[in-house]
Parts: sequence; structure tokens; C-alpha cells
Amino acid sequence: VGHGQSEGDRMVVSDFHVFIRDSLQHIDLMKKEHPELPILILGHSMGGAISILTASERPSEFSGMLLISPLVVASPEVATPIKVFAAKVLNFVLPNLSLGSIDPNAISRNKKEIESYTSDPLVYHGGMKVSFVIQLMNAIARIERALPKLTLPILVLHGSSDIKGSYLLMDTVQSQDKTLKVYEEAYHALHKELPEVSTSVFTEILTWIGQKVSAAGET
Repeated sequence: VGHGQSEGDRMVVSDFHVFIRDSLQHIDLMKKEHPELPILILGHSMGGAISILTASERPSEFSGMLLISPLVVASPEVATPIKVFAAKVLNFVLPNLSLGSIDPNAISRNKKEIESYTSDPLVYHGGMKVSFVIQLMNAIARIERALPKLTLPILVLHGSSDIKGSYLLMDTVQSQDKTLKVYEEAYHALHKELPEVSTSVFTEILTWIGQKVSAAGET
């Protein structure tokens, strides 16, 4: 909702749980079509936050979760007490106020991917809205409560910068099968990074999925 080809005003959602609701609805449809197959969920960035909260809704339903640079904690320079207070106040009076846009150059070191991102009409290139920042903060608070309850197999892939959230995730989840792979100097969108990184990322993902599908088949 509010992204890509979905309905609604851009980057506006009444409650972050709408994303989890829609994910579960899609999963239910896939289960009806493929009842014999194991279920795995993969999310990148905000999609990582959605994946974590989706899996926490039905913890026994997933054979594994893969996360690429997941949103787990707020950036320290963004979520200072003063800025958080200001955002909450602004949400009541100016919910659509822009707080600044994402720098495309922070997404990848691959210039072709940056050009593709900046020219994609389905990407929202405006500033982050106050109301959406509040929803992200709400999601992060829910993730903090959800992580200690997770026990499913987890693979986390992350660049070497801004990795605090993934370290926290690895320290907090109760999963016995959990792996964090760090790509040195890689940026946020690992699957759209320099070829040597993105190729490694997809190989890692396919190998891991193959192992989980085989394990699910045995049980």
C-alpha cells in the first residue's frame, strides 16, 4: 500500500500491520495452490521488517526466513529523542511533511543500478513523510518485542556499514539455525550491488533455500 503499483497515496499507510496482513493473505493463497511445498519468506530493508513481523504472526508456519539488510533498529542520528518527539508532534499537524529523501548513492556501488533506481517511475522519489516515519518507528518497536520469540532458521545478509540491527537480531533471536554473512564495503541493496557481490548473494540464497527445502522434505 502506497508503494509501486499498489493503491493509496504514496508512502502513506494507516498502520504498518497492513503490510503484514497483505503478506499473510498472499501466503494463504500460495498455500492453497501449493499445499505440499514448504514456506520461506525473504525481505530486503523495510521488507525485512515486514518479513520479521509476518513470521512472528505464525512462527510455526515457515521453514526459514532470509533477510537482506533488514530494518531492525532506527538509525541513531535519525532517532534522537528530540527528533522522535518532533516527529510525533508533526504527525498531528503536518503528517505529509517531507523529512528528506533517500540518497540513491547509498543504495549500491553499481552505477547502472543507481541509474535504474533514479529513473524508475514506480520508485517514490519524494521525501520520507512524517506519518510514514511514525509507522516505521512503530514497526521497530514491534520487532524489538518479536525477535526474542523467533526460533525458525534465519539467514541474514548485510553490507559492512549500518549493520547494528543485524547484530542485534543475531544476538536476540532464539533460533538454533541462524547465519549472518557480512559483505565488506557493500552497500544497502546487496542483490543490486557490484556483480561479484550480487552473484555471491544469489548463490548464498539459492544454496540456503535448497538446504531448507531438503530438510522440510525429510520431515
